[in-house]
Amino acid sequence: MEAILNMICIKTNSVYITMLNNRIMNFITQQGYCTLRNIISNVHEECDELKQYCENNREKFKISTVKDKGLIGKIVEYQLFGNLPNSDSRPDMDYGDIKTTHFKKMGENKYNAKERLTITNFGDPSKEENIKTIADKDSLKETKYYSKMQHGIIVIFRHESDVEYTNIEDVYNKKILGIVHYNLDNIFETYEDIKKTFDEDYEKIKKCIIEGNVSQAGQTYLHIHKHGCKNGLTRAFGFTNRFLTRLVSIQLKLPLIKKGKSEYIEFQ
Repeated sequence: MEAILNMICIKTNSVYITMLNNRIMNFITQQGYCTLRNIISNVHEECDELKQYCENNREKFKISTVKDKGLIGKIVEYQLFGNLPNSDSRPDMDYGDIKTTHFKKMGENKYNAKERLTITNFGDPSKEENIKTIADKDSLKETKYYSKMQHGIIVIFRHESDVEYTNIEDVYNKKILGIVHYNLDNIFETYEDIKKTFDEDYEKIKKCIIEGNVSQAGQTYLHIHKHGCKNGLTRAFGFTNRFLTRLVSIQLKLPLIKKGKSEYIEFQ
């Protein structure tokens, strides 16, 4: 039996993600797909508090262009989780930060992650104060960055290369494949190979930062990539598309299929 859907549940209880996935699957079963508009309308019908919040804050939620890089994430966070865009460093929900990503189609119902997922900012790796944050830390879990990585909510959209979004309303027609809520502690405890790979990636990242030769080379699941303006020096920790594919496979209980060097999962 599902919990009562209200703002307290949405903000504090990860069971909300299960509820959303159940609704997404219902739409997919009934019509073959679920759009962002479908799930927003469904949730607003059941949760009047969220609907009222969105109506009351319509003037504050302003997006000027469809080219806004964070557009889809802002819509999701506002319409499904009741958050206005903000610069608060605390997690978006009690149970994690909200991220969005796209999976590309590999064949009939076969998908894998199209891109890496930026998790948390590291800063300029040449600055001594940033080097110090990891120089004496033997594992990722010992760093201050882990608290931003440990829990997360990832909304997965289907990448459609042949669809052009010319206005903001078009974005509401994006198709959702599912939503993941993860806890890295649980994953590391269950999957020793993932923990081992993360540990190895962290050591590679730590070494290249200390040696002043920052690179993504050789990093399998966790990497440190350029972040921000094109010629800037800022870096961020992120999940590789390979790990993202596996993470979704684990959390949505979908088999990970390997074919040659490719890995993908099958959605309905």
